[in-house]
Amino acid sequence: MTQPKTHNSNIERARQTLKDAVAVRRADIGDTRVASAIQAIAWQNGELLLDEALGHRYLPATGGTIDTRMNFDTPMDIASLTKPLVTATLLMQAVDAGLAAFDDPISRHLPEWAHVAEPSEHDAAREAATLLHLLSHSSGLPAWDRFYLRFPLDPTPEVAQNTRATIMASIANTPLEAAPGTRHCYSDLGYLLLGHILEKIFGQRLHALANTRIFAPLGMTHTRYISLEDGDRPLQNAAATEDCALRERLVIGTVHDENTEIIGGVAGHAGVFSTARDLLKFCRHLLEIDQGITDVPGIIGRETLRFCLSERARSAGATATPGHHLGGWDTPSGEKTSAGEGFRRGNTVGHLGFTGTSIWIERDLGLIAILLTNRVYPSRENPRIKALRVGFHEAILPG
Repeated sequence: MTQPKTHNSNIERARQTLKDAVAVRRADIGDTRVASAIQAIAWQNGELLLDEALGHRYLPATGGTIDTRMNFDTPMDIASLTKPLVTATLLMQAVDAGLAAFDDPISRHLPEWAHVAEPSEHDAAREAATLLHLLSHSSGLPAWDRFYLRFPLDPTPEVAQNTRATIMASIANTPLEAAPGTRHCYSDLGYLLLGHILEKIFGQRLHALANTRIFAPLGMTHTRYISLEDGDRPLQNAAATEDCALRERLVIGTVHDENTEIIGGVAGHAGVFSTARDLLKFCRHLLEIDQGITDVPGIIGRETLRFCLSERARSAGATATPGHHLGGWDTPSGEKTSAGEGFRRGNTVGHLGFTGTSIWIERDLGLIAILLTNRVYPSRENPRIKALRVGFHEAILPG
């Protein structure tokens, strides 16, 4: 049953929680504060409850005339929010268009998947791996690989293209750590490969697909990949991420994820820059499809979306370790979920991003909470985002 909308006092607590998390000195980040830059939104059933842009894109070492204050249009590196926003959405669209099916074997779209030079004991079942297994993190692939230690960072477009081809071939040839459908393992490798497969299905590069099929139709004018292949320049007004020792520079306006950078800034698991307001457009659209209240055709069919948000898609039937991912989306998990206890288990979907970003949607209450930070600035060794996420969400919806 739908509950009353969030009380104003809750929103004031949420607003204060955000203010307390913003650093005014670089030295405070990771010590007493979470990040230099925050965008946050809470929205419920047509009412914007909270819309904040706080802090600074980065904190200069010395004074100057450069205005680094955050605003609502400041691009944020959303990291793994790319997975549900782009990759999962495009696969749902491919299914709607009859170009693919969730139970398609991976080898149907990527024949090289079936041929592994040095198979593990689990590869006897490799042909059983499906697109849904990739989508729900149960393909048997490992979680990730440090490709960026073996290929050039800050590559030229030609080098990035060659690196990308080599990495995709490497993932397709990676021995499985578990038989498909038996283990949940959150896998960047799986989403790298799924993004590659979607390019083959649609016959276009991932960034072009995302723009024409998702961002442009929803009016997400501040959302984009930074494509080295297309000659895109770094975003000058973006929030900074990391003082990267490997790259020997402050990462600002280009992707933080190293594996995405070495292949040209575009990947299925990371790479998108966006704003809280743009992500709200996307989440509202999905909620309208889910609730069946949209007056125009959605970018995804309702039946397809609801399947991906259902228990039928949970870790694609993984039994040994079923996990907490549905069809491209996460669900509240663990003893202390980052969504907070007010976002009820069984009704809530969302996702986290390594840079300090998150989306949670309480479907029954029609409530959307978006939190974007640059908690990896100046260092990724900063765990304070964990408490902020819980505190922010539980201020909006107390458990």
